Amino acid sequence: MISRITNRRTLLRERCSVMKPSAGWLAALAYIATIPSLSFANCTTVNNSTTCDTSVPSPWSRTIGAGPGTASGSTVTVGANARVAMGDATAIALSDNATIVVQSGAQVTNSARVNDGTYGTGANTIEFRNNSTLTVEQGAAVISGGTESIAEAVNPLGTGNAIVNNGTIQGVNSAAIWFENTTGSNTVINNATGLIEAPGSVMGASGNGAVDFTNRGRVIGSLDFAGGNDALRLYTGSSVSGSIDGGGGNNILTLNGAGTGMLANVTNFQTLQKQDSGIWTIGDSIRTMGVSSAEVRQGTLVLTGDNSEYTGTMLVDQEGILQGTSRSLPQAITDNGSVKFAQASDGSYAGVVSGTGSVEKDGTGKLVLLGGNTYTGGTVLTQGVLSVSADSALGGKTGGVTFNGGTLQLGSSFDLASTRALLVAAGGGTIDTQGFQSTIAQDLRGTGALFKTGAGTLTIGGSLVGSLTAEVQQGTLVLNGRSAQHTGSVTVDAHAALQASSHSLPWTVTNNGLMQFQQDADGTYGGLISGTGVVEKGGLGTLTLSPGSATGNTYTGGTMLKQGVLSVAADNALGGAAGGVTFDGGTLQLGNSFNPAGTRAISIAAGGGTIDTQAFVSAITQNITGTGALTKVGAGTLVLNGVNSWLGGTTVSAGALGIGDASATTASITAGASVAAGATLGGYGTVNGDVTNKGTVAVADALVQFAGGAHGNFTINGTLTNANLVQIGGGQNAGNSLVVNRYIGNDGVIALNTVLAGDSAASDKLVVNGGRATGATTLKVRNVGGQGALVASNGIEVVAATNGATTDAGAFSLAGGTVKAGAYEYYLAKGGVTPGTSENFYLRNTVLADPNGGGTTAAPGTPALPVTDSAPVTLFRPEVALYAELPSVARQLGMMQIDSFHLRQGEQSLLGETGPLPAAWGRVWGGHSTLSQDGDVVPRFSGSMTGTQIGQDLYASTTPSGHRNHYGLLLGFGRATGDVRGYAVGVPDTEVGHLGVSAYSVGGYWTHIGPGGWYSDAVVLGSALEIDSSSRDGISSTTHGKAVTGSVEGGVPFAVGRSLTLEPQAQFIWQHQTIRDLNDGISNVTFSNGNTMVGRLGVRLAGVYEAVHVFWQPYLRFSLLRSFGGSDKATFGGVTPISTSVGQTTGQVDAGMVAKLTKHGSAFATVSVSTNLGSEHQRIVTGNVGARWAW
Repeated sequence: MISRITNRRTLLRERCSVMKPSAGWLAALAYIATIPSLSFANCTTVNNSTTCDTSVPSPWSRTIGAGPGTASGSTVTVGANARVAMGDATAIALSDNATIVVQSGAQVTNSARVNDGTYGTGANTIEFRNNSTLTVEQGAAVISGGTESIAEAVNPLGTGNAIVNNGTIQGVNSAAIWFENTTGSNTVINNATGLIEAPGSVMGASGNGAVDFTNRGRVIGSLDFAGGNDALRLYTGSSVSGSIDGGGGNNILTLNGAGTGMLANVTNFQTLQKQDSGIWTIGDSIRTMGVSSAEVRQGTLVLTGDNSEYTGTMLVDQEGILQGTSRSLPQAITDNGSVKFAQASDGSYAGVVSGTGSVEKDGTGKLVLLGGNTYTGGTVLTQGVLSVSADSALGGKTGGVTFNGGTLQLGSSFDLASTRALLVAAGGGTIDTQGFQSTIAQDLRGTGALFKTGAGTLTIGGSLVGSLTAEVQQGTLVLNGRSAQHTGSVTVDAHAALQASSHSLPWTVTNNGLMQFQQDADGTYGGLISGTGVVEKGGLGTLTLSPGSATGNTYTGGTMLKQGVLSVAADNALGGAAGGVTFDGGTLQLGNSFNPAGTRAISIAAGGGTIDTQAFVSAITQNITGTGALTKVGAGTLVLNGVNSWLGGTTVSAGALGIGDASATTASITAGASVAAGATLGGYGTVNGDVTNKGTVAVADALVQFAGGAHGNFTINGTLTNANLVQIGGGQNAGNSLVVNRYIGNDGVIALNTVLAGDSAASDKLVVNGGRATGATTLKVRNVGGQGALVASNGIEVVAATNGATTDAGAFSLAGGTVKAGAYEYYLAKGGVTPGTSENFYLRNTVLADPNGGGTTAAPGTPALPVTDSAPVTLFRPEVALYAELPSVARQLGMMQIDSFHLRQGEQSLLGETGPLPAAWGRVWGGHSTLSQDGDVVPRFSGSMTGTQIGQDLYASTTPSGHRNHYGLLLGFGRATGDVRGYAVGVPDTEVGHLGVSAYSVGGYWTHIGPGGWYSDAVVLGSALEIDSSSRDGISSTTHGKAVTGSVEGGVPFAVGRSLTLEPQAQFIWQHQTIRDLNDGISNVTFSNGNTMVGRLGVRLAGVYEAVHVFWQPYLRFSLLRSFGGSDKATFGGVTPISTSVGQTTGQVDAGMVAKLTKHGSAFATVSVSTNLGSEHQRIVTGNVGARWAW
């Protein structure tokens, strides 16, 4: 015992060698001074229970208890405000299972100097042994105030003891508490009002017993544990002014409470636990604290020391938060709760965070995560920058990323795992790609603002969902998902870019940088784009901009077309009117007819551009600049009214490109143009370059869009190579010009409007200015109102060679060889009859003798022309002779239907019936006729004339004196068809076509037969005419007419023998014929025929005989016929009359046979031959067969 005491004294002297008694006493006195009105104490003991109150003696100065000799289970209660004060002795000394309570305001003190106490361990103020409890209430005090350094305020000598302090336990010159046990454990609970104080260590031990120390209050001094397995429980709000040493053994430090606490100067604790909801901050390295196992069970543990070399475990439970920096957090963390990097300055963390918890980046600094983390609870970015170079740095692939004020920075090019849920919370966030590339394949949801920074590209493959907003501050943001569930907006800052498609772009975009539509498939964007930036169209698909507001898009930076098609239906879809349009490989498609704002700068870069009008019309008034090429597609019309200067040339692939309308004749393009098949180039302006035409070049109003416009010119300051059609002028106008420097015909066509009339009539024309016209081109002339007129000089100019230009003789030919107008046939000739016209081409309808213009050469394809030595030869078209012959044929057909009495009814002796409807008759006739007339074109018909007639006597009577009268009706049809020859295209008696006339007739007759066999016959016949013709040039026409023909005839027979009679005859025929006007597509033709009269004188020699019971009457008749009347006249185009002679003299011979077959029936037949007796050639051979039947 003595040796133990000696050892203890030695130990304590060493430990307390730094104590200053004077300072300790001063502290003690200061404390006592704070206790108001301390009372005295009177202690009484009953059955091992001692109670001290405030009654006298004053104070209680005897040791309560006998230490080890005290009965087990004894209790001592120092009542409120009572005072137990000892000198150099122990104040309370009990043994086992003791209970000591120092109540509020009470005080237990002693002043030990050399006394060894009841246990020989020094004169401790209170001492006890095993399983005992000391409670010091709030306001109470236990103070060891002597100079003896081994006399503590409380000295448990055994185990299982508990010290609960709500007041003060103080050692003035010694430790406040000393443990003597070598095994087992004791407990100290220093509650929130408690103070444990000593000048050095407030606690000491002589052995390796364990101590469980809970501190909710204040500890002034150090906490030094011995070699046992100790536990220290610190609560927020508590304090330890000195260091904390866990001593030997396996010790645990637990941090508790709901408030905040700071911890430093701690060593020799192997286990660290954080409990409760409070926040504890450890400023030391937990490695230097001796910790090998740390656990955050609840609340927040903040590490601020350097734990980069800590190799123990760090576990964060579900309700726990571990907070620190890249330097203060351990390199291996099992995170099942939350790890918060509060990174106020930049730093890198190379450790690994695993578990099911989350990681939060807080603080304004930049944190670089270098390791491959596996935590799965997700990452929250609250503040500052979190920099990662691989997706694995953000934990397991199922862990999400939540932006709530912080920045995710990429340290390399990598893609985020598609299984991560991404959320932009109200605090927003930033993704800084730096110069790298990254793809987010999943949706991005939230309500906050997302910022994209860094020069690299961030691609979001999923959709934006919710009301989150996005701002591209730097680099490029690519949106590939669908925006259907997104109600937020996107802002693009200057020098930044946003790339999206119609289905991925939000419907509200403020673009102050570059908005790139990557449209690989067709789509429509109905949102609104504003700002000062540029909109660029990329991708092979068609993007339709259809702004959701009538005001349209308002961005002012312009539109760039790089690829694919951009379709707009209004100018404001292209942004503000000051924003330009630049083509660099893309197509602008019109979805409606509109004109771009004249304030838009339009340029074509090296990649070229295309404008697709579809079926619409658009006019651009401003100058188009640039170095690229323009292509026009679409069935509609694009009109360029500016003085354009782009240098890459023009291709018209479809539709029409108009260079200048009638109000913009100064419009022009540069670098030439190419016109594809089916496309059109034209207008009133100028092409400064060569043009290759495989479609149509349309001059002035020939362009459909300019139809009805004024006359004008279209100029090509270069070479026109024409492989298809040049249409000069449109509508019914003539007088337009196509002006070219050089012309090459590649089997092309030039279509012109010409007033086909006389010399110098208005015509469209090709003007070759200073160059040469070569190749082969067909001129297709359309007559616009010309009625034909005789050409007496150069003719109508259609190709003009100016300023020294030349034309090859075979450069131009006329479609069809000739062109018709009125009565004339025009041909194309090179060279005029006046000086200086030898290189021009003219339309003429006369062949001139010895022209003075350097020689007239008919163009290739012109039919053979007559040769003249003197007078000009007029070229009538073939239809002139064809139509001129028409009245003559119709007239002759009418005459043959009337003919004469004997050819219609046989012989007067056959008419012996009386009464109503006494007899009927009929005949058929036909033959070949050749009819020629003198006149302007000397027409001649050669063909057949056939017909049939039937007649019915309606009534017949006989007078007593032997006169017979027969009254009847007749119906007939006649048809003349044949070929016509005449004077055409300068050639006489040439085939001109085919003519047919049909006559449908009805008439009446009166035949009178006198007693001596003389007769008179009167007939009136009305005919409806159908006329058809077809010229040798394939021009067909039809018309109708009508004719009224009357005939009066008579004859008196004289017997010249027993069976012969000679019958002189006379006949007068009158005919009025009207033929309707016709239009054969060339001109109107009117006919003026008037009345025609024919007189016939003849004599018939007839015989009679009987054979085989039939009376036969053969006869011969000789007639002389003379036609009287003016001339037939056919007027062409109302201006050119063609006259044909009507009058002629003809001789006719008829040979006939009449047979009285039965009482009722008779038959007759005749063959007639007639021929002219004057200058006209006429020959008619006709056969006639008839029959009569008396009912």
